[in-house]
Amino acid sequence: MGAKDVIFVDGELSSQIDELARYIGELKGASDVAAFAAEVASGEVPNSIIQACLDGVLAKAPEDKLEAVYNQLFAIAASQGGDEGLSSVAAKVARDIEAHAESGVAGLRVLNNLYNLATEGQAQAAVFESMVGLAARAQLLGTLVPLVTRLPAMCGEWGVSGEDSARIILALRDALDHAQLSCEAYEAELAFLQAVGSANEKAAAVASSAIVRFANLAALCDLDALASLPSVQELSQRAGALGDAGALLNALLSSDYRQWLQFVAANGEQLTALGVDVQKASDKMRLLTVASIAADSLGQGVPFATIAQAIDVAETEVEVWIIDVIRSGLIQGKMNQVARTLLPTRSTYRTFGADQWKLLGERLEQWKASLEELQPVISNAKLIAQQQAVQMAGTSSVTIKE
Repeated sequence: MGAKDVIFVDGELSSQIDELARYIGELKGASDVAAFAAEVASGEVPNSIIQACLDGVLAKAPEDKLEAVYNQLFAIAASQGGDEGLSSVAAKVARDIEAHAESGVAGLRVLNNLYNLATEGQAQAAVFESMVGLAARAQLLGTLVPLVTRLPAMCGEWGVSGEDSARIILALRDALDHAQLSCEAYEAELAFLQAVGSANEKAAAVASSAIVRFANLAALCDLDALASLPSVQELSQRAGALGDAGALLNALLSSDYRQWLQFVAANGEQLTALGVDVQKASDKMRLLTVASIAADSLGQGVPFATIAQAIDVAETEVEVWIIDVIRSGLIQGKMNQVARTLLPTRSTYRTFGADQWKLLGERLEQWKASLEELQPVISNAKLIAQQQAVQMAGTSSVTIKE
């Protein structure tokens, strides 16, 4: 999806209509193609020609011709009714392509063209829904993944209702789930919560699902993006399973590994009922605990023994866990295998609140004080350099050979 497309089709409009109508007649197996084309052309174009191409007639055209014939159809619709005319039939045409296109790749190209040509938001939303359906049927959902994080903005551009936004985003979430693209489904849930807010009746259930996904999926580490959403924060005030999800979030936000084990011991049944994989969540908590240790010790060597004790593993296993934490993007740093220490240079906080701002302020003050201590040293060195330059200029001489 990009800037609005422009389609160039050669020939007079009447000849374009006749050419396309004849092609549709051939696809339908009409006994008299010329008579069929004349009947279509004499009707109310573009509705008559669009009606003739529905029920999979044009959508089942050969892959190498599919985009061209639909471009001709779109040009006819735009010529007869302008952009509004094309938008008025976009949903009907898109649904037919979604249901009947035999080539997913070619069908998505056609739908992409139609999306860019349609100027009305409701029409674009309908075409996008069909793109999701076709991509799911053709196992091509990867083509839509880059759009997931843009969905809240796209829904705003379409001007659709909160209910329609919820339906569209959840349809994509369900399709991604079915395709076992769990991390992308999680991103779709975040997009849902951003787009519709906590007022939607499904917001609490989606928020609970997102928390469980975060706990179970090793690739997800940015907890702040989830925890900052109002519908997620409100779960801790709920009863039953939704309240249990809120308690899980609080544990993920504030616990170290040993506190997590206590939480699991006290809430094992509730976690199982939510669908939490305790082993995977515990491994996630080990990574988060190492990141928290690193955040508190930036620029300082952290002994492997300290990390081993904090995450309850043998000291010989610490290197593997540090590598996993670095690979996840939670921290940056260097390991000293001789001294058996980790020197963290950057670490990601689970959340960035008042305590973290206070710590950042303290570190900035320390940095400022260090710079102030260096200032006299730098000024003195500069003065010495200038004096040396003056002395060298005064004692130097130039000898010219005769």
